[in-house]
Amino acid sequence: MGKILWMSRHTPHRRQIETLRNMFGGDTIVEQESRPFDDARQIAKRYREGNYDDMVIVAPLSVIQVLCNEGIRMLWSEAVEENDPSKIEFRGARGQGFRFVRFRRIKRVALEFED
Repeated sequence: MGKILWMSRHTPHRRQIETLRNMFGGDTIVEQESRPFDDARQIAKRYREGNYDDMVIVAPLSVIQVLCNEGIRMLWSEAVEENDPSKIEFRGARGQGFRFVRFRRIKRVALEFED
């Protein structure tokens, strides 16, 4: 049985949970963490103390970068914008429709700047 931490204020969609259960086993538990956090290290602490097998995160890249530096390799929920009302699975902050595509493993975050 898998235990997944869902770090997002958005509730996981049915298809996202089904995909995680296909990846980790049919009895996988997905626990949403809706409490706000002060910084990325607080997320790392909750993840480790909760004895989770994995984490799905929706957070700023700066937060994800700190978690990567802490040695946590979390999942990113990839979605595409969807205009067909029959295919919309969830809505974004501005009301736009989205459809879940897949989970991808985050290995690192890198920013390149140009002057």
